[in-house]
Amino acid sequence: MFYDRDHRSKHRKIGSIHDQEGQGIVKKQRYGVLLFLLSVLWATGCVPGKPQIRITSQEAVLSPAMRGVVSVFMKIENAGNGSDSLIGAKTALPGTLIELHDMKNGKMTRTESIPVPAGSTVSLQPRGAHIMIFKIPRDIGEGSIFPLRLVFGKSGEKEVPVKIIRPSAIPYDHES
Repeated sequence: MFYDRDHRSKHRKIGSIHDQEGQGIVKKQRYGVLLFLLSVLWATGCVPGKPQIRITSQEAVLSPAMRGVVSVFMKIENAGNGSDSLIGAKTALPGTLIELHDMKNGKMTRTESIPVPAGSTVSLQPRGAHIMIFKIPRDIGEGSIFPLRLVFGKSGEKEVPVKIIRPSAIPYDHES
């Protein structure tokens, strides 16, 4: 009897070692399958990617019709594989008010966001989406450069220098 009990306990110990090793192999197989599935999802674009935002050609144009107002234009490139949105802008210029604008029914109106799809370049331009800055201080004018902090939904904040240039002859149809 003593021998049988000892014999069984040895089997149990050996059996439990084999079970642990077997579970380890199963875990490795599950991990491998999971990695394979994630690779397939990534390759097919089913897993949301990360945006890569780059700002170029930024400039502000003094409004020919409204004193103390500039329209900010630029190119927003998203070289990443995830979409993003411009959701706001900030500047250190005292007393200013900033709005995002876009074309709606033939008029420029305020908007909450400007989409920046993955793998695309969005142009903020006259008669299209752009940023308006109101109440620009009187001492800021043509040739002045100021920092503008762009706020993106996923990419966070990106600060760019913006130079104010001469007003263009392009009329702006803004809704009052």
